[in-house]
Amino acid sequence: MANTGSLYDTPKLGFGAMRLPRTKTGEIDIEQVKEMVDIFLDRGFTYFDTAYVYTGSEDALREALVKRHPRSAYTIAT
Repeated sequence: MANTGSLYDTPKLGFGAMRLPRTKTGEIDIEQVKEMVDIFLDRGFTYFDTAYVYTGSEDALREALVKRHPRSAYTIAT
């Protein structure tokens, strides 16, 4: 079967952004999220899941993923 880049070709592990690491002040630890995202992508995984109700997760993934990696490198669901 040809590699069409469809959802069926997506590795079976996803990066869920419901509970991201936080600093002592309660803010999402963007530097740690960046490291986690980089490791996840380096291992060949590409699927990220976020949602508006996961407080701050969309902004965190924008900083850690969207602004730092080419759009063709990942699939994101929100």
